[in-house]
Amino acid sequence: MNRSDKKLPPLYYAIVLHFLDGRADDASGVVEALRGDYGGYRLLNAGGVEEALATAKENGLLEEAGYRLDEGGELRIDYEMTEFGRDMVQRYLL
Repeated sequence: MNRSDKKLPPLYYAIVLHFLDGRADDASGVVEALRGDYGGYRLLNAGGVEEALATAKENGLLEEAGYRLDEGGELRIDYEMTEFGRDMVQRYLL
């Protein structure tokens, strides 16, 4: 099913919803997870997703869950949903 066959939430919402299952992930993991439905979106790239994750963190929806270096020596920041974020998602996005 491609994105013209179903109604998708806005990309920012999809990024936040990605964390609803309770698992931590970083920007590259989010990009990979959403590529099937949002692959044609200009903002679905590491930089755009990192900015969305930072915004969600500043708004209290996500928190940093850890740091690591990838194979290329790049810093990866893992995020997870906060209880506040879970409450907001359940109230307003589901």
